[in-house]
Amino acid sequence: MQSFWTGTIAAIVIAVVAAFALDTVSMTAGEKFSTDNVRLK
Repeated sequence: MQSFWTGTIAAIVIAVVAAFALDTVSMTAGEKFSTDNVRLK
């Protein structure tokens, strides 16, 4: 039973760290595909 809880907690920690990492790295589609000649509202 202890290995189940250890795996569950490890999965939660990995998910939280991945969410923060992807949130800081990711760009919106507007930022990614915009140029100087494009107006996005």
